[in-house]
Amino acid sequence: MIRLTFPLAVHEAARAYFLDLNLVVRDGLPDGERVRDYLEANRLAFLDAARVAVG
Repeated sequence: MIRLTFPLAVHEAARAYFLDLNLVVRDGLPDGERVRDYLEANRLAFLDAARVAVG
């Protein structure tokens, strides 16, 4: 098993993205919404936090 440790900001951003993904899988999308559009804000926040952490 490999365990990676990141700062809290990366964890929080990853969790928010995961929760959005989980919601889409569980409940579907709001009417007229596209998956990428719905997930984009938290996806970008996660990627930005990860970039900052990695340097």
